[in-house]
Amino acid sequence: MTVQHRFLPTTPTDRIELLKACGVNSMEDLLQGIPSNVRFNGVLPSGPAQSELEIRRRVRTLMKDGRYAQNALSFIGAGIYDHMCPSAVNQLTLRGEFLTSYTPYQPEMSQGTLQALFEFQTMVAELFGMEVSNASHYDGSTSLAEAALMAMRINKGKNRLLVSSSVHPEYIQVLTTYLAYLGVALSFIPLEAGATSLNSLKSLLSDDVMAVIIQSPNFYGCIEDLESLSAVTKAKDALFIVSTPETLSLAVLPSPGDCGADIATGEGQSFGVPQSFGGPFVGLFTSKLEHVRQMPGRLCGETVDAQGRRSYTLTLSTREQHIRRDKATSNICTNQNLIALWATIWLTMMGKEGFHELAVQNLSKAEYAKDILVKTGKAKLRYPTQNTFNEFVIELNGSAGEFAQKAAALGIAPGVALSRFDSTDTTGLLVCVTEKKSRDDIDHLAQLLRDLA
Repeated sequence: MTVQHRFLPTTPTDRIELLKACGVNSMEDLLQGIPSNVRFNGVLPSGPAQSELEIRRRVRTLMKDGRYAQNALSFIGAGIYDHMCPSAVNQLTLRGEFLTSYTPYQPEMSQGTLQALFEFQTMVAELFGMEVSNASHYDGSTSLAEAALMAMRINKGKNRLLVSSSVHPEYIQVLTTYLAYLGVALSFIPLEAGATSLNSLKSLLSDDVMAVIIQSPNFYGCIEDLESLSAVTKAKDALFIVSTPETLSLAVLPSPGDCGADIATGEGQSFGVPQSFGGPFVGLFTSKLEHVRQMPGRLCGETVDAQGRRSYTLTLSTREQHIRRDKATSNICTNQNLIALWATIWLTMMGKEGFHELAVQNLSKAEYAKDILVKTGKAKLRYPTQNTFNEFVIELNGSAGEFAQKAAALGIAPGVALSRFDSTDTTGLLVCVTEKKSRDDIDHLAQLLRDLA
C-alpha cells in the first residue's frame, strides 16, 4: 500500500524502514499471521477519496441546522475572500508559543519567530515579483496608505498623487485620511469600460505627480493593463504603485514587479486567514531594493553568528522606527506576527502547484458563474470585454439591493450591491466565486436570480 499525500508525515522511505524493523519486507508479509478466513478481501463501501473541502461540505450537509452560520451560502468578496484553509494550519498556528509573540528585539531569544518572518518576506517578495518585502502591516488598506507616504519621501518636492477610480472605495477612505493634512493633492483617474483609462492618465500626469496608484484585479474585478499604465507613469518620473487585495490572483497573473511596479502592496487574508467579520488581517508590502531605506515596517534579514551559523535578525530598522514618532518612516510596526505566521504556514502547505491549482479553480468557476447567470435573462455582464479573476459585476434588470435582501432572507448572500458604495448605482451586483463554491452552489444562485430578480 502506498499513499501519496503531502500532509502525511511518513514518506515511502519511512515505511520501508518501519517494515524492516519488524523483520518483514512488505505489508503483506506483516499480515501473514492473520488467518485468511477472517480477512476482508472486498472493497470498503467508503466511496472514492475526498478532499478536506469535500468532507467538510458533506459533514455540514449532515448537520444542517439554522444555528450553524456556515450552512449559509455567500458570494461576497469586495476585498475579503472565502478561501479554503486546511485544518492543519489552524492547529499549527494556534500553538501556545505563538499567541504572545512580540516584535523580536532580542534575536538570540527569537530565532524561531525571526525565521518565520524571514520566510514570510521571501514568499511575499517572490509572489509580487519584487526585490524586498517587509514583515507585514495591519491590512491591505494601511499598506497602500503607507506606500503613498513612502512615495512622498522618495519624490520630495512633488505634491500630487493620482489614484485610479477602480481602487477599493474603503482603501481610498483610508488613504484620504492619511493624507488629509500633508498638503497632497489627490486626483482620481476616470475609468473606461471598468478599467483605468490610459488616455485620462496621460492627460492628468505632470511633473508634480509623485506617484500613480492602480489596483489589479480592481474593485470591479477587472484586470488592469499594468504594463501600459506603468510605461506612461514612468515617462513622467512618477512612482508606479500597485495594490492587490486578492493576492491569490498572482498565481495566474503577471506579477506587479514584472509589470514595472516600484512599490506593490496587498492583502494577505486570501492566504487561509479567516474572514472573522473583517479582521484581523495582514498587510503585504514590497518594494524595489533601491527604496528599501524608505520602506516602512519591520524587515528581517539573514546573517551568520559568531560561530558561522545561519541566524536571523531585524535589520535596517532603528529604534526610532518604534519610539521617536517624528523620526520614524512608519508607526504601524506593532505585532502582526501571528497572522503573518498563519499566512506563511498556509503558503507552505499549498506549495507552488497547490497555489496555482487553487487560482485556476477560482478563475474557472467564476467564468462558469458568468455564463450561467447571464443565461437567466435577469442580468448581464457590466464589463463584458474585460478579463477577470474570481470577481465580476452583473447588472440586474431591477434593484440589486432588493434582490440581495430577498436572497439574504433565504440564507444566501448573492454578492455586494454596489449601491452600498455609490447610491446612484442601483443595478450593479459584485459577485465573487472562490474554490469553495460548487457547481450546485452556483446553479442555486442562478435559480435565485430567476425567481427573485
